[in-house]
Amino acid sequence: MIITDDLVYIHPPKTGGTFVTHVLERLYLGSPERPGLGGTFLNTHKHGTCGDIPAAHLGKPLLTTVRNPYDRYVSQYHFGWWKRHPDAYCGADAMKALHPHYPELSFDEFVRMANTLFLNCHQGRETGFRNDRLADPFRPGWHTEQFIRFYCHEPRAVFASLDEEALESRRYRQSLFPLHFLRSERLNHQLHDFLLGIGMPRERIAFILDEPKVFPEGGSRDEASRWQDHYTSELKRFVRSRERLLFEMFPEYDV
Repeated sequence: MIITDDLVYIHPPKTGGTFVTHVLERLYLGSPERPGLGGTFLNTHKHGTCGDIPAAHLGKPLLTTVRNPYDRYVSQYHFGWWKRHPDAYCGADAMKALHPHYPELSFDEFVRMANTLFLNCHQGRETGFRNDRLADPFRPGWHTEQFIRFYCHEPRAVFASLDEEALESRRYRQSLFPLHFLRSERLNHQLHDFLLGIGMPRERIAFILDEPKVFPEGGSRDEASRWQDHYTSELKRFVRSRERLLFEMFPEYDV
């Protein structure tokens, strides 16, 4: 989470947040060659949620980033945090019990494991995100759980209440904080336009339009690799069913 005098940025993992963080640091903190805007700049609780925003800053514009769920699963698989830090999830023993050949998992195995072992679990403990209203294969997925946790008031209650009626009526939207969502695939232009819209001087933010991608430490992506190449038709249907809420929120990704 980044808090400035002008906005609060919420940073979900693997959605382009490293780029946004880099741009905001350059804009507010500056460099020896170019002074920054100055003022408040707090980079704390890296993956803090809307519920973690201090009350004094809740009146500011809230900014966040979203990514195509299909592509995000591919990024999470290759970044491999679940291999390097299994205790941040359900622990290596649980993963090995499901897949004795862990950590050498196929992409298909990873996606299905994430939607089995990673749900309602952090550092090996239950998080209280349970849903008994929808049965497999329609139970809310790992990304949907994260979306509700990051962006909703009373997130556990919202997650528990998801059923066919809630999804059809999109009732869950009433619980969302007032957020502006940037799409990760159009970050340069959308971040530039958002900052322009809240009054930033055009000349101070022009650099954003040409700023190159910024990868998190230890991360990269083969530019020739397409997310589509990782999916069978059946696995794509599985993700579409599990992350139905996200595809309804962001229909441009429902392809």
